[in-house]
Amino acid sequence: MEKIYAIIPKRSIGVFFACLSGVVLIVLAGIVPQQRSVARLDNRIASLQFEIEEQKKLQPYYKVLQTAPKSGRIKGLPLPAKTPISRTKVDTVSSIIREEARKARIDMVSAFPDLYTLGGEQKFLLVNATLKGDFLNFRKFLIGLGGVPCLEGIEEIHIQQNEDGMEFKMKIWLAIA
Repeated sequence: MEKIYAIIPKRSIGVFFACLSGVVLIVLAGIVPQQRSVARLDNRIASLQFEIEEQKKLQPYYKVLQTAPKSGRIKGLPLPAKTPISRTKVDTVSSIIREEARKARIDMVSAFPDLYTLGGEQKFLLVNATLKGDFLNFRKFLIGLGGVPCLEGIEEIHIQQNEDGMEFKMKIWLAIA
């Protein structure tokens, strides 16, 4: 140790360590936190740029949605006044369902009333219907069926995918007088 002091004076070593500790202090107290802050800001900038790009891609859809209500394309569901069908016209039930299916471009396989609900003083008639077609046309069928004045409600809908399309089995309640 005496050899080191002989070559480098004690005071120079002290100044050297003081300067070295000052540099380390500046690096630890100033530069490292700044680097972390810059990294956080870079991440924030990247996420904001992603959001901006996303908004640019979605802007045409937003404009369409903003102008859609003004164009009158949205129409309400048909909600006619409920008028029951007479018991003498129960045989026309399948033709009513067939007509709604034709309007919706869907095939009616069968539609027949449940005879157990026809007897007595029943106020409602259960109709079992089977249809074939695609799902969007089935949606149109349901909307059209909502416009039938004697419709009381739909109890069940079973949807089955077949190789030749979709099959829809329904239980429909109709009001009868």
